[in-house]
Amino acid sequence: MNKTPPVSASLPFLLSTPVLIVLALVSAFGYAAWLPLFDLDEGAFTTATREMLETGNWVSTYMNGVPRHDKPIMIYWLQAISVSGFGLNTLSLRLPSCLAALGWIWISYRFVKEQRNDTEARAMVWLLAALPLASVIFKAAIADALLNFLLCAAFFDIYRYYQTPSTKRLVWISIWLGLGFLTKGPVACALPLSASLILFASEGRFKDWLRAIFHPISLTIFILIVLPWHIAVYIDQGWEFFRGFYLKHNIDRFSSTMESHGGNPFYYVVLLPLLLLPFTGLIWPVIKSLFVQRPRGLELYLLTWFLLVLAIFSFSKTQLPHYILYGITPVLILMARHLCHAGRWSLGAPALGLLLFSLLPLLFTYAADQSNKPFDKAVLLLAAQEYTLVFKILSVAGVALAISLLLLKRFNTPSRLLAGAAGCMLSFNFLLLPLIGAAQQEPVREAAHMAKSLGGPIVTYGINMPSFSVYMNQIVTRRAPQKGEMVLTRVAQKESLYALDPNASFSLLFSKGGVELYRYD
Repeated sequence: MNKTPPVSASLPFLLSTPVLIVLALVSAFGYAAWLPLFDLDEGAFTTATREMLETGNWVSTYMNGVPRHDKPIMIYWLQAISVSGFGLNTLSLRLPSCLAALGWIWISYRFVKEQRNDTEARAMVWLLAALPLASVIFKAAIADALLNFLLCAAFFDIYRYYQTPSTKRLVWISIWLGLGFLTKGPVACALPLSASLILFASEGRFKDWLRAIFHPISLTIFILIVLPWHIAVYIDQGWEFFRGFYLKHNIDRFSSTMESHGGNPFYYVVLLPLLLLPFTGLIWPVIKSLFVQRPRGLELYLLTWFLLVLAIFSFSKTQLPHYILYGITPVLILMARHLCHAGRWSLGAPALGLLLFSLLPLLFTYAADQSNKPFDKAVLLLAAQEYTLVFKILSVAGVALAISLLLLKRFNTPSRLLAGAAGCMLSFNFLLLPLIGAAQQEPVREAAHMAKSLGGPIVTYGINMPSFSVYMNQIVTRRAPQKGEMVLTRVAQKESLYALDPNASFSLLFSKGGVELYRYD
């Protein structure tokens, strides 16, 4: 156990338990109950969950009647249980992710306190909860918050087993890996097992690693968790899920670009400093310390964990910013060691983050003028309109805090760094996210409410916003409309509708932002 480093006078309050609890709750829940669902990912997951409850099929997932093979079953089960208890709404759909996020923060705190000291553990809560990228994933109704919780639980218990081998620890590791496999598939096992192999092999304990991996209890528990659902989905769909998930969404995801997301080997290296805002200034002390002393034990394990994630997803042909989160936790643990000794230059990152999040709305109108895509232009113009007085006050507060970080030398640097981090998290959650949601997704929700009030058959055409089905609380197929039907489509799609039938009559029922609702008369 390491000795607790000296704490600057103004830090105790910021590191106190009440502050940490409020920080974690605000970051994990934030605006989750009011934000509309974000398409494509949130809409797709929640549509599949809604259909699971409608059809009573808890084995296979469907999205608007079409089999969905993107992910295994775990997150859908948890969302369905939440909706069954609290009704179909955005908070109930996001609740499993929010709770998993709190678990992620809690086990990270416990691990750092156990392996290092209480001060670094409390710093770890700040680093994770105040990270805007993590805060988004905390409340997103997708599988990633749950996966990160299960990954960290597995990684942490593997290291505990490395220190003190026990059958009880193997049982927990097997549970985490099994549940992770049901959440995301092979990656949930590949990352922890690969990192643990390097850790054990570096200490000449490869045989210990093999014994743990092939321990009868480990294998039995893992198989008991994973196999029953795979048998059930095979009985229900045959080989379709296995082809769709294991071949397309695992092998093909690494070998070919999917959904226009990828694939540059330097993508995450370039993006990482931005994704680590407002704590980018702590990267250099971590790098410097690794060169001063050769990483061993915990440091080697954490570094291996991060580098494995970086390498795997850097060479994947499908890349999204939040994939790097699978390897961010170990980086934050290493950063926590340096937070209380942060230099003044580290304040540049939170100041930059505050300015970026606070002033970005001022660019919406300019960006709309530069766009030649009707949908993007309409969304940006609506975002500019939604930038009302309340949001402008938040922007001014963000800019004022950014300036204060650099000028108010009355407070020590670590305290100012944490204050800036809190400002970044709050401005992201209560300024940027609501604006983006109001412009891109709120029109979809309003169109659904309009369609429900009018009644009648409805389809979507030329648009992929699966959250519409959630708000409609029914299956809404994607196809060309027929007479007598309503159709949700993108803005400026009227010509393509008339191309289906030049003699048709389409009545505009709703238009806002990038979406329009017509009736085919």
